[in-house]
Amino acid sequence: MKKKDNAKNLFNPITIRSHEHFAQAIKRIRKLSGISQSDLAKKTGLTQATISRVEKGSKKIEVGTIILIFAALNADLIIIPRPSNEAKPSLEGLF
Repeated sequence: MKKKDNAKNLFNPITIRSHEHFAQAIKRIRKLSGISQSDLAKKTGLTQATISRVEKGSKKIEVGTIILIFAALNADLIIIPRPSNEAKPSLEGLF
């Protein structure tokens, strides 16, 4: 993938409706930004192993850590309520 394509893809919104989507989003944003897990770990003060577990979805993560990761990736985390008639997936296990 070319750098131009990466920049374009960085601005596509990602809908997160499950723990797996969250893990995939972090990994996608990190890779499109050209940042290694080690670099992200240094920026956040977390270990590379923790970043790896977050990206695999095997680590429960606190809200403060989510904000820290998104800030280090220079990404916004925007929460938009859905209309009440849409299905409501469980957030169990996400935090």
